[in-house]
Amino acid sequence: MSSSRLQGALSSLAWANVALHAAGLGLAWFGIRAGSVAVPLAARMAYLADRPAGWIWGWGIWMACPLLLVAFMAVLRSCLPAPGPAADLALACAAAGMSVDLLCDVIQIQALPLVAAGPVSLFLVLERIAFTGGATVANGFYTVGIVLMILCLRPVASVPARLAGWATGISGAVMVLSGLLLSPALLLASTGPTIGFYCLWTVLVARDLRQDRP
Repeated sequence: MSSSRLQGALSSLAWANVALHAAGLGLAWFGIRAGSVAVPLAARMAYLADRPAGWIWGWGIWMACPLLLVAFMAVLRSCLPAPGPAADLALACAAAGMSVDLLCDVIQIQALPLVAAGPVSLFLVLERIAFTGGATVANGFYTVGIVLMILCLRPVASVPARLAGWATGISGAVMVLSGLLLSPALLLASTGPTIGFYCLWTVLVARDLRQDRP
C-alpha cells in the first residue's frame, strides 16, 4: 500500500476509534453501569438476570473497540519511517490485549446473565475474572503497547501527541491497578481519561504523520 493510502487509512481508523469508543462510553453509562461492580451485588444480579439489551449491546460495542485499536496499531506500525522490534512488540501487545479483552467480554455478555439467577459464589467468580481480566490484563497489554509505540514515534510525533500518549499510559496504569484492587471507584475515575486521551492520541498521531509525509 502506498504511503498516502496508509496515511489515509490511519486517519480513518483514528476517527473510527473516536466514534466507537464514544459510543462505548455512552452505553457503559446507560446500559452497563447498572450491572457493574459499581452497584450493590443484589441489584446488579437482578438487573443481569433479565438479560437487558443495554448490557448486551454495550459489551458488543466494547468487543468491536479492540479490533479497531489493533487495526490502528497495525497501520501505524506500517507508517513508521523505520519499523523495528519495539514496534513489532507494541503490535503484539495490542493483539494480546485484544484476545484477553474479547474473552472477558464474552463472559460479560453470555456467562454473567446466565448465572445471575443462580449461586452468588459462581457469579462472583466469573465477575472477578471478567473484571480483572479486562481492567488489568487486557488493559495492561494495551498500555504497554501504546507506551512502546510512543517511543517509536519520537522522531515524528509532536509534543501534543506525545503528551496525549503518556497521559494514556498513566491513566491506563490506574485502570490496571483498579483491576488488581477490585476497585470500582478507581475504574470509574480512570476509564474516561484513558479512553479520552487514547482517542486524542490516535487523532494527533495520524495528523502528525500526514504532515510529516506530504
